[in-house]
Amino acid sequence: MPGSLSLKSVQSFWVSGFLAIWPVFHESRAVCGFRRVVRAAPTAQDVGRVANGSGRVDVAVLGGGLAGLSASLAFARRGRRVILLDRDGLVEDGNADELFERWDRPGIAHFRQPHNFLGLARSVLLDEAPDVLDAVLGLGALENRQYELLPGEAQPQDESLVSICARRPVFEIALRRAVEAEPKINVEADTRVVGLMAAKAPREGAVCVTGVRTDRGQEIEADLVVDALGRTSPVVSWLDSLGARPPLERRAECGLLYYSRHFRFRPGVEMPAVPALLRGPRGEIGYMAFSVFVEDNRTFAPVLMIPPWERELRALRFDEAYMAAALSIPALVPWVHPDQSEPITSVLPMGSLQNLHRSLVMDGEPVAVGIQPIGDALCHTNPTFAYGASLSIRHGFRLARVADGANDARAIALAFDDAVGADAAARFDAVSAEDRDRLRLWQGEPIDVREPGDSMALFLRMTVYAAAAKDPDLFRAVARRVNLLDPPDALERDQTLMERAQQIAGDGGPPPRSRPERAELLEVIAQARS
Repeated sequence: MPGSLSLKSVQSFWVSGFLAIWPVFHESRAVCGFRRVVRAAPTAQDVGRVANGSGRVDVAVLGGGLAGLSASLAFARRGRRVILLDRDGLVEDGNADELFERWDRPGIAHFRQPHNFLGLARSVLLDEAPDVLDAVLGLGALENRQYELLPGEAQPQDESLVSICARRPVFEIALRRAVEAEPKINVEADTRVVGLMAAKAPREGAVCVTGVRTDRGQEIEADLVVDALGRTSPVVSWLDSLGARPPLERRAECGLLYYSRHFRFRPGVEMPAVPALLRGPRGEIGYMAFSVFVEDNRTFAPVLMIPPWERELRALRFDEAYMAAALSIPALVPWVHPDQSEPITSVLPMGSLQNLHRSLVMDGEPVAVGIQPIGDALCHTNPTFAYGASLSIRHGFRLARVADGANDARAIALAFDDAVGADAAARFDAVSAEDRDRLRLWQGEPIDVREPGDSMALFLRMTVYAAAAKDPDLFRAVARRVNLLDPPDALERDQTLMERAQQIAGDGGPPPRSRPERAELLEVIAQARS
């Protein structure tokens, strides 16, 4: 049947009562295929059948976070019928502050942790969904024009060096509203996916996923299942139960516990001017690190990061200890001093962090077709690098684009792997190397951060990034790396820029001694808690 109907005969079917035989028509198609046909928008009857477990869609998206919302919007705007299955409940609408306070997302543990939306995310939205970007800015997000920090005259290509500063709920609601306004998307809240459906493999060794089962008893058939279930996605175990070959999966410990807290500047107080790409200060103290995430509507969130063996510093989870520690770090005082700002949350701890890289393509062939992980389900890294949100948005829109040009499910798997696979692997490698070498440094290993031979990762972070403020070409290369606009190894492969960074660092002398000393910080914390 598939491919045997002419446009004229399809129109004839429609006129004679196509809606009455809609399920039969879809059942007649070849399993595990993703046709390039753009179908009509679903009727209320179609949506009802899917909700009752008897329908079929083009794309089933598992997870309603940034990756799932991006994929749903991208596929729908390319003519596909989409069901978005979100394990969390309905969204309470409101302004930016109301959303941040009330929107409950138990399925996303880091929902209220600080995020950055890098130049990559902004670039994708400018190309694919400018209305969403406008909505984010309309909610009070800050457009961070990094090119204004250039030590020289900006060039036209520097306009891409712009990130978006916003709390995650504020950014995500703009995507959510766009998704809910699309007639081709059916959003099913409070729905947990419990397993996959599969058919006979089209080629030896590959499982062919044809749909999903939910905790409501639904069996939803789909041409393509998108795994946007994030860091805790169980899809690999589901594929294993279906007899799939093991996918590629690499893991590395981040070696961090971190403690964040959101603040708002007091009326009349201006944000401190910091010559940093992401607007907030960031630093290493020799035994811990800190970073400030600038957000929307005059809010910001400092993050204090410690290694897992620092049990005494786990007292940072208490509000009074956190404040005492933050006020003992000179770079943070202009931000968190009570005269400058007030906290709007308690301390938000997070740990058990891992970097992960996954691929369903092994030795040139997919272990499963009809399903594709994206976002954190494909690759997630140390959250303090802020890669996850931007890569999730890119993956969602890129998957819809490559699917449009593919003839079948295998072609989609291979095309998507070709589009993002090497990049995901490189991001994992770069972040894992920096995490590993940071722990070496904190454990007291003698590492000269001005020598790339001691640690390329720390040389880039602590020497090259600092030197970028004094050289326009170096600034551009660093900014493009930070914003995910270049491959992570592009900068280190530029020998001229690397030598220039070493020269600038050498001219500046040794880096200043960091404060406070560990013993001093512990004493400050003890006094605050006594």
